[in-house]
Amino acid sequence: MVGCGAIGCELLKNFALLGVGVAGKITITDHDLIEKSNLNRQFLFRPHHIQKPKAEVAATSALEINPQFKVDARTDRVGPATEQDIYNDRFFQQQNMSVNALDNLEARRYMDNRCVSNQCALIDSGTMGSKGHVQVIVPHLTESYTSQVSNK
Repeated sequence: MVGCGAIGCELLKNFALLGVGVAGKITITDHDLIEKSNLNRQFLFRPHHIQKPKAEVAATSALEINPQFKVDARTDRVGPATEQDIYNDRFFQQQNMSVNALDNLEARRYMDNRCVSNQCALIDSGTMGSKGHVQVIVPHLTESYTSQVSNK
């Protein structure tokens, strides 16, 4: 899962409650630090978490919900800089699926392209201003996020 902000916190909480990640493992990443302005909508975070990495705190909070939850928290940005050594083709091919929880159009397009090229299903959820978006992307079966955005 990419992004541990408002949508990412909700998804991670639901994954923990449902037991997703108990039999396997969920990898989450977010390079941002928690800010005071996050606290009113990112409920896995508390005031004492300010200036700590979102992914690490979100993982710890999810473990409090379900101690059997297996989560690998990373603070690496997903993008060209980590494409060769961290989030390479092998990484994507080992995933059952990927999940976006992003508010950045460039990152959403990047993840869409990486998932399609590696035959990895993607649940894309994100915000753009006050609008929300959710789309299931199955490579070469459904429309991709990038093709949908470019057609508008």
